[in-house]
Amino acid sequence: MEENKHDIKKKKIKKAVVATVTSASVLLGGAFDTPEEILKPDNKPIKPVSEFVDYSDDLFEDMYKKENAKDSFKNLIYKIPLKIRMYACVPMWFLGNGIITLLELLLKTVLLPIAHIVLNFFIHTIVLMAIVAICVKLLFPNLPWSKIFNKRTLLFIFLGSIIMSILDIIMPIVWDKYRLYRFLSKLIIGLIILFIVLRPFIKKKIEDLYEYEITYNGKALA
Repeated sequence: MEENKHDIKKKKIKKAVVATVTSASVLLGGAFDTPEEILKPDNKPIKPVSEFVDYSDDLFEDMYKKENAKDSFKNLIYKIPLKIRMYACVPMWFLGNGIITLLELLLKTVLLPIAHIVLNFFIHTIVLMAIVAICVKLLFPNLPWSKIFNKRTLLFIFLGSIIMSILDIIMPIVWDKYRLYRFLSKLIIGLIILFIVLRPFIKKKIEDLYEYEITYNGKALA
């Protein structure tokens, strides 16, 4: 039991050390452009820009707050003896710079395309929902929103958005002139979705009018 507790403690310490070293490495990689900068021989403290220039604008104030934080971190590193910086900070800089480069690569190659696809889907969904809402409300002003955006309507709107988003990804690759017909393709898909969504509402309206006409004619004949 005591051995298990000891092992758990050791694991926690190892995790804490790894997290600390990784965080410090990323800070070093972000603060210093090159490892040579860490080995600056003079150790003279960097004076923040805000000491020389007074900016009242909030944008400049935020920017120089960030610069001051960066300079403060650099000054803290420069207080460390040169040998420690050489044998500890420089290897950590390479680790941090590698992590930052990897994250930037991941952001450009994976996260940004995914974000673009999600945003594209979101825009298509909003546009289709707006078109459906306007058309249905113009035709049936007394119809409640809960009946307009029922499960069936939302399903077809999402389906249309997915189709449009997929076309935007695949078609430019397989067809160079897709951009010229992009609006037309989306218009056709939008009209198809609108027709499918409106069909049951129009059918119900026709049935109600037909029943009303039969009832009215029946009363007239009586």
